[in-house]
Amino acid sequence: MWKTIVKRVLILVPQVIILSLLIFLLANFMPGDALTGKIDPGVSPARLEELRRQWGYYDPWYVKYGRWVQNALQGDLGESTAYKLPVLQLIGQRAGNTFWLALMTMAISYGIGILLGIIAGRYQNKPADKAIVFYTFVALAMPTVVFSLINIFVFAFKLHWFPMGGSVDVVYTVGTLPYYRDKLYHMILPALTGGLLYTIGTIQFLRNEIIDYKNSDFVVTARSKGVPEKKIFSRHIFRNALLPVASFMGYDIAFLLGGSIFIEYVFSYPGMGRLFIESILRRDYAVVNALIILFAVLTVLGTLLSDIIMTVVDPRIRIK
Repeated sequence: MWKTIVKRVLILVPQVIILSLLIFLLANFMPGDALTGKIDPGVSPARLEELRRQWGYYDPWYVKYGRWVQNALQGDLGESTAYKLPVLQLIGQRAGNTFWLALMTMAISYGIGILLGIIAGRYQNKPADKAIVFYTFVALAMPTVVFSLINIFVFAFKLHWFPMGGSVDVVYTVGTLPYYRDKLYHMILPALTGGLLYTIGTIQFLRNEIIDYKNSDFVVTARSKGVPEKKIFSRHIFRNALLPVASFMGYDIAFLLGGSIFIEYVFSYPGMGRLFIESILRRDYAVVNALIILFAVLTVLGTLLSDIIMTVVDPRIRIK
């Protein structure tokens, strides 16, 4: 298994290189340049042209890319023109918030998804199943931004159960117990919002698999031998129905770590997703470039993680 993982990691290297090249080229062709936020707006056109030549703005794309790769390997991803900070430092400040929000969102999503998927599949065409199917249709059609705004209006503005945004109140001292308790309090509403929306796939996959396995040959054989229905469901139906859900877990982890972009932005949650949108609006290309590459790498790693999870869940499967 470890040899296979090493092979997959080695395959990821050229994929990441190609992704970084494509993303760099796209960013290079975008309008504007990094000088926009670095220099005095009143600088003369002649001086601006001189600075562009001095900083390599007119260099060929392959020279720029080589310089960018060399700096990136040394931990230098450039400087944010909006925040006046190194890009790596800026992303590091937001990564922790995104990680904990993703962890809570995933726990809520899989907790709700597995529970409702079991109920819907086990009680097919019953009132509970119809209610769950209706919920999945509504959640599937509901835009993330709209659902986020509804939750903010109802639970934060009207009921005052949760804060309207942010990650922690400024009155708390960093590192204290009240500080971490308040951070958890601020995460609940955006995590619930994401969890309720992102659980649709888990419910549908688990429901459909349970329905299929209920009438499969080995289940019918187990029933004919007098095996209790509870044991049939837990050992034969549920275990096999869970495999497709497990196969997508790596993608879900990568997606959530990439940042629930719209949720973070609507809730003013200082994570990588909100940073990504703000950087696009401010034309902070160094940050945009670094974040897109990070999201792409996480997606590629999610593929590997899904394969590993499948191997652990079902030893009959061997990744090649």
